[in-house]
Amino acid sequence: MKYKYLILIVGLFISVRGNSQAILNTESLMKEIDSSIYYRGNLEGDLKYGNIDLIQLNSSILIGKKVDRHLIRGFANYEYLNQDNSVLSSDISGQLRYNYAIKSHSLYIFYQMQNTISLKLNSRLLSGGGFRQGLLSTKNKSNYSDLAYGAFYEKEIYQESANSLVEIQNLRLSLASYSQFYIGKKTRVLTVVYYQLNTKNTNDYRVYFEPRFYHDFNKISFYLKGMYRHHSTPYVDISNFDTDLLIGLEFKI
Repeated sequence: MKYKYLILIVGLFISVRGNSQAILNTESLMKEIDSSIYYRGNLEGDLKYGNIDLIQLNSSILIGKKVDRHLIRGFANYEYLNQDNSVLSSDISGQLRYNYAIKSHSLYIFYQMQNTISLKLNSRLLSGGGFRQGLLSTKNKSNYSDLAYGAFYEKEIYQESANSLVEIQNLRLSLASYSQFYIGKKTRVLTVVYYQLNTKNTNDYRVYFEPRFYHDFNKISFYLKGMYRHHSTPYVDISNFDTDLLIGLEFKI
């Protein structure tokens, strides 16, 4: 049994956020592993007191097990935001995923659950599967480019008002692109793109784009993450897009 490493993210310098709809970037949390057992955890925090009272915590844990061609991974994530004694976020998300490798490709199935207070999303349940195609990969997998094709069922419950809930059930087609490329010996770019289309209403689609720029030192990585999400037809009265800019440090122990 071998633990690859434990990652603790403790730097949170700049955070600019907006919220519209919930797509999780599971690629950054659940990249392929090269050992039989894998464990990873992270923690981000921001505390401010005075003219503005703010508490922000983000934490996640990932566990993976690989046996021959079989890969099972699960993660849980919690985000908490309290500003001026008002809870803006107390959100839990998690996913269980199974991959069966076929050379540089894989078949996958997954189950996911989450809630997001800021989006008025009381619960979101997903289950689906698909095929991930490896387009390019170096021997050590430091550089790679993949496409994933799939479909999933989603059930969402929104808090439209204090006394009114909206339940949405859809079958969506999914196209995703994952890539990581080194642009120097210690600088790399990890990019994730999701496109999700409602099979019953083609005007209802979701797009997610997240580039991450890393500069690696011996046991520390500096990173800059950008994010853009767009939902063409929100189901309740919220914005149809949201953005995120995050700068931090990643420690490898």
